[in-house]
Amino acid sequence: MNLTFNNIIDDLIKKNISFVIYTLPNSESPVLIVQKSLKLFKSTNEDIDHIKGFIVAPFESANTNIIHYLKSDFILEADNSTTDLELFLNQQNNSTRIHQTNNHISDKEEYLERATYLINKLKTGDLSKVVLSRVSKNKLADNFKFSNFYESLSSKYPNAFVYLLNSEETGIWAGASPETLIKRENKTIETTALAGTRLLSDYIAYPEWADKEKEEQHLVSIYIENLLSELGIKDYKEEGPITIEAGKLVHLKTKFSIKNDCLKDQLGLFIKGLHPTPAVCGLPKADAYGLIEKAENHSRNLYTGFLGPWNIRDKSHLFVNLRCAEFSKNNMLAYVGGGLTSESNALDEWQETENKLETMLSVVENL
Repeated sequence: MNLTFNNIIDDLIKKNISFVIYTLPNSESPVLIVQKSLKLFKSTNEDIDHIKGFIVAPFESANTNIIHYLKSDFILEADNSTTDLELFLNQQNNSTRIHQTNNHISDKEEYLERATYLINKLKTGDLSKVVLSRVSKNKLADNFKFSNFYESLSSKYPNAFVYLLNSEETGIWAGASPETLIKRENKTIETTALAGTRLLSDYIAYPEWADKEKEEQHLVSIYIENLLSELGIKDYKEEGPITIEAGKLVHLKTKFSIKNDCLKDQLGLFIKGLHPTPAVCGLPKADAYGLIEKAENHSRNLYTGFLGPWNIRDKSHLFVNLRCAEFSKNNMLAYVGGGLTSESNALDEWQETENKLETMLSVVENL
């Protein structure tokens, strides 16, 4: 990453300025967006196409329909001049505010208890799937630097959407998500059904997916097909499922491609219908959402929400916020989860969350 970007990131953090730096999948060019005002702006899904900036929607936006965004007062790529931004930074003072990352931390015993309870609920047939998540607290080294962390995260996960975000409302978040919520480019809109998780090493040794994982992915694909049908969209292309790599993990993925004109006046409704996807919530969605609120003792915050650049350089990309973490001065709270069905085994699901934690932990521990 550009050395100047490194210095700027550290300065932005010190001065508590709202910004995001991100790298799109399979790109080597980070984009930095800086907002002059501290607080995020608010909008709704229905008004999403009036936004130009970086969208940040928490998990609970499925209930509130409120999304937030950073305005692109400064937008820079690695080869752009940083003079104007540096002049702005020189006029700002260092911040004394320390964002507190308080959330409930589930141990293994508690997770297994709740997973077993949910699996038994699923066996009654009232729901097809529900996603259970947890939070893991990890201490940061005294010499931890966000610029180094972001550079390492980008290097380790080139196929993911990698970002580092700071704002008054959210505090500092970072992630490396493998899942596209929606992508608009070249007059085409794409979305994906991503579900099922295995270790890459296990898949190489035995490249077959279990019925539980196939069913989990199929449920997500069916949900998207039904949503398109409800919106009257029949002209779309479906590809998959295929196996994709995400670091040390593999997932099943199906891609849906729709012509932009087909969703011209319904894009906000489409996004509202997609979030939260069955891959991060469950089915039926409303019932699963209510069960998650009862079963989880922590707040998901930005985890399993969505975020990404919107109407930037004539392109729009939103990603489901997976493999992510929230930061304070000395700690990192990593958020992980997994889909439960009636065929799930609680111990296996715990191990899946442990595997997913490695996305963030492997970077922090090797800085």
